[in-house]
Amino acid sequence: MPKVRVIDVGAMFLDEAEEVWQPLQRRGHCASVVGFEPCAEECERLNASVNGLRKDEEGSASAEPSAAVAAAESTAFRFLPWALGDGQTGQFRKCSAAMTSSMLEPNLPLLRRFVQLEEVTTVVERSEMETRRLDDLLGDIPGKGVDYLKIDVQGFELAVLKGAQKALEETLVLHTEVEFVEMYERQPLFAEVDQFLRQNGFVFHRFSSLHGRPLKPLHFAANPLQPISQQLWADAVYVKDLWELQMSQEKLLKLALILHEVYHSYDVVLHVLQKYDPALGKQYLDRVLGTK
Repeated sequence: MPKVRVIDVGAMFLDEAEEVWQPLQRRGHCASVVGFEPCAEECERLNASVNGLRKDEEGSASAEPSAAVAAAESTAFRFLPWALGDGQTGQFRKCSAAMTSSMLEPNLPLLRRFVQLEEVTTVVERSEMETRRLDDLLGDIPGKGVDYLKIDVQGFELAVLKGAQKALEETLVLHTEVEFVEMYERQPLFAEVDQFLRQNGFVFHRFSSLHGRPLKPLHFAANPLQPISQQLWADAVYVKDLWELQMSQEKLLKLALILHEVYHSYDVVLHVLQKYDPALGKQYLDRVLGTK
């Protein structure tokens, strides 16, 4: 199997969940993982985690012969303390919860309407920061390209995408956070991000997660953060040229691998494999149905 090149923009590790690319990496399917995280202490934490990530990969290889073959060359990791965008200089806002930090100003008049959002988005430090265009960095990073692109930059997604149009030409799957309301001042919303991606050859596949908060004062006593009705943000997944799949055989295999291992999108994986090789598609269908 070909190995996948991953780029993670806003690469902070959150304690409650693993990164979306880790199912691929753990099974030895990643050629490279390059992350960008402008919070310096979080970037240091990422680099300190590399040995542990490699041990997970080795553990999978020892447990599964197929993974051992895939992991013959371990993943190349690199985490860099840079903010990506369209190349302009702006102000980076470090917030009370590091995961809500952004190149944009939190929209506190809106956020304080919801349970426990103002508390985690209050700016505690500001610094001037020049954003870097992903397209300008591709030649200098491991893998020198991207198959699977993940973006989580708190309202700054469209600026990152506009600085990555060359990278998007070869991206197979894009996993990006999107917002439905203006959680950060003057931020582009889901509709604008979706329009940009469709113009660049991507098809919306699914939401991998959907998030909200209760509008004050009503909330559940047992779980005050559980949404009641209002959805605020989500993680959206896009696939390049999903209907026609005009791409190389190697890219078809990479696409099927990402969709199978990360999203369990078995029907779409079958669609991709049938394009690659109808016989292999039939084998996959039999395995999914448990008929063989």
